[in-house]
Amino acid sequence: MSRKGTIYFFDVIMTDPYKKDVSYSAGFFMLIAFGVAGLMFAGILGGVVFKLMTGKDVLTMIKALGDPAYLRETQVIQTLTAVVGFLIPTIVTASFLSSKPFKLVGSGEKMVFGQLLFTILIIFCGMAISAGLGHLSYQLPLPSWLETRFLKLENTYVTQAAGMASFKNIPELLVSLIVLALLPAVCEEFFFRGGLQNFMYRSTKNAWVSVIVVSLIFSAVHMSGYGFLSRFALGVILGLIYQLSGNIWLNITAHFINNGLAIIMMYTQVQAGKTIAEVMNDKSGSYAGLIAVPVVILLFVLMHRKIQQTRSTDGI
Repeated sequence: MSRKGTIYFFDVIMTDPYKKDVSYSAGFFMLIAFGVAGLMFAGILGGVVFKLMTGKDVLTMIKALGDPAYLRETQVIQTLTAVVGFLIPTIVTASFLSSKPFKLVGSGEKMVFGQLLFTILIIFCGMAISAGLGHLSYQLPLPSWLETRFLKLENTYVTQAAGMASFKNIPELLVSLIVLALLPAVCEEFFFRGGLQNFMYRSTKNAWVSVIVVSLIFSAVHMSGYGFLSRFALGVILGLIYQLSGNIWLNITAHFINNGLAIIMMYTQVQAGKTIAEVMNDKSGSYAGLIAVPVVILLFVLMHRKIQQTRSTDGI
C-alpha cells in the first residue's frame, strides 16, 4: 500500500506527488488567516440564522449564549462555527497546496486495528493526565488579578457550554454528543493536526516544534486559563498520535472519546440531580492522573514500533 504524502514520527517527509507550487510554510499562515476569516464569517452567518430562527437581533443572540431557552439556536450556531471556522478553511488551504487536499491532511489513510487500539489506550491515559493537570492548575499560587481573569474566563466558558447542551433524556444526550463531541473532534482535528501541525512539520521538518507550537495554539483558542495546561497536554497527545500515524481518523476518534466521555459523565451527574453549571464548576480532583505519564510514553514507544514494523513489512 502506497504511503506517499503521509507524515511519520521524526521521519523525513516523503514526496507528495500532488504538491502544488504554494509552500507549506505559506500554507500554515494561510490557514490561520482563513481560520480567522472563517470564524468572523461564521459569526455573521450565525447572526442571520439566529434572526431567521427567532426573529431577534444580534445583540439578543450575544446575550442568548448560555441561555437554555435558546438551546437549538445555540447548537446551530456552534455547528456553523465549527464547520465554517475550522473545517472549510483547512480544506480550502489544503487545496492550494495539493491537488489531493484530503489525502494531504491524512484522511486517505485506513484505520488499522493495532493503531486504533493504541490510540484508545493512549487517550484514556491522556484524560487521566489532563485531569491531574487541571487539578494542579487550581493549586497554583497566582496573582490576584490573574486569578480573577482566569475565573472570569472559566465562568464564561461554563455558561456558554451549559447553553449548548441538554441532558433531559437520551435523544437530547445524543444531540449534545454530536454538537459538543463529534463536530469539534472532526473540525478541530482537521484544522489543528491535519492542517497547522501538518504544514508546519512539512515546512520545518521538526516534529517536536510542530507538535508543541500547535498544541499551544490549540489550548489558547479554547480561552480557558485554568484549563490551559490540561488542554495543552491533550494537544500534545493528539499531536503525537498524528505525527506517528499521519491518519486524521485516529485523531478524530481520540478527540471524540475525550469529549464524548466528558459529556456522558455530565449526563449521569445531571440525572443524579446536579445542574450542568454545578458539574462543570466542580473543582474536586487529585494529582493521581499524573501517574499515567510514563504509561503514555510507553504506549507511544510501542505504537511507534508497531507502525515501523508495519511499514517494513509493507516494504515502505
